[in-house]
Amino acid sequence: MTAEISTTSWETAVTLPVGLEGDGDRDDLRDVTLRKMTGNEEAILVDPRLRRNGGKLITALLASCTRVDGRPLPASVVRRLPSADRNFLLLELRRLTFGDLMEARYTCPRCGAATRVMEDLAELPVRRLPDGSDTEIEVALVDGYRDSDSGIHHELVFGLPTGEDEEVASTGREDNPARQRDALMTRCLLRVGDLEPRRMRAIGTRVLSDLSITDRRLVQKALDEGAPGPDLVRTVACDACGDEFRATLDMSHFFALE
Repeated sequence: MTAEISTTSWETAVTLPVGLEGDGDRDDLRDVTLRKMTGNEEAILVDPRLRRNGGKLITALLASCTRVDGRPLPASVVRRLPSADRNFLLLELRRLTFGDLMEARYTCPRCGAATRVMEDLAELPVRRLPDGSDTEIEVALVDGYRDSDSGIHHELVFGLPTGEDEEVASTGREDNPARQRDALMTRCLLRVGDLEPRRMRAIGTRVLSDLSITDRRLVQKALDEGAPGPDLVRTVACDACGDEFRATLDMSHFFALE
């Protein structure tokens, strides 16, 4: 399912894949309007303070370009949006500002060669969450997580990450992408088998880092396939060796200004 949008040369009306549920003081948030990036957003992209934290950079960029009923969407609300919605808004903002085509670069895990692919961003599938649907993702492990009491837990349950989770996970000094991903997923971890929540929180990122490679791949696959939002996983054929591999579309250079 591709994104359904109403577009002019200056702005785009979109429906978020997940959205936010309202309460007594706030209405549900599902429909927003994006406007094309200007020099103000260019300044945000090159701000050295924001570039040190990718989550905060995305929050500032989307807050600057997103409107609801003609009014700017506050950064505090953008921060609460699920990552699925934030990725979707980044995708639509990139399309509106630079067009649908983007050259992406992928590295073959077999031979290390680089393959360049012209991606049509308008064709990326977008998984939408029906109103009232469960936002939890369950993962059945093969080897399981082994706690300090020799107990083995074969089920993990994750919630959907938000912008706040992205910002906090990006605040640490860890430059290792795998460690950063563990920090983000740990914030979304709701249950580890029958492990007590207090113990789960105390263990922190070790729940994920201590998993076998097999189980870590199962977790990543379940999150890639089960989470709403744009499907960024691509199947790429290496130009050098001909091997096919799966890779995630790199969104870090969506707004390269060179």
